[in-house]
Amino acid sequence: MSTELNKLELDTTKSIIGIGLTKSADSLSFFIKEKVKILVTDIEICSEDYSYISKKQESKSTYLLTTEIKGEIAGKAYLIFDKQEVEKIVADNLPQSIMDNPLQKAEMTMAFLLEIDNIITASVVTQFSNILDAKMYGDVPQLNILEGNKLQNYLESNNSTNTKTIYVNSKFVAEKMNIEPEFIWLLEDNFFQSVKKVVNNLAKMESLNKLIIVH
Repeated sequence: MSTELNKLELDTTKSIIGIGLTKSADSLSFFIKEKVKILVTDIEICSEDYSYISKKQESKSTYLLTTEIKGEIAGKAYLIFDKQEVEKIVADNLPQSIMDNPLQKAEMTMAFLLEIDNIITASVVTQFSNILDAKMYGDVPQLNILEGNKLQNYLESNNSTNTKTIYVNSKFVAEKMNIEPEFIWLLEDNFFQSVKKVVNNLAKMESLNKLIIVH
């Protein structure tokens, strides 16, 4: 079965991701004690050549959160912030006593970002798992801080070529927070085969329902 997606399959994939991110907003709101909306501004699905895709490559410093996706559908999920976004997140959510202590600030920044990644990735993976009827889960996330111009080499050297890329540009909007992190999902071919099966089954059910109504 080809893993190239037609328009309906592409729209279905985008919808699943959008639902997952929307649901993660509730958990994120509870975590930071402030109402958060996650707005998806761009979703692209491409082949193995994902090296050009991040718009944060011009940033002096980026925070790259990596979650290994395991189970019947495997891959990797990346959440990328630039330094200015991270500074805004921690300044709005950590007490001044921690902000004034460099060691505590570094430790709490890492813990805060890892929990944000955990919340968002878990929400999207849950949607994938439920809708595609596949057992899958996210492993413990890891954080790397690197220069933006090194993102491309890092992604190329740490991933299998047997994947396709889902790129999501988004906005986190809250009273004290308005940032635009990026998501890059690298998923193996069976993810896209599963999407095709779901769309095909829905089409069959719709045809059957029409047949029943006619008779």
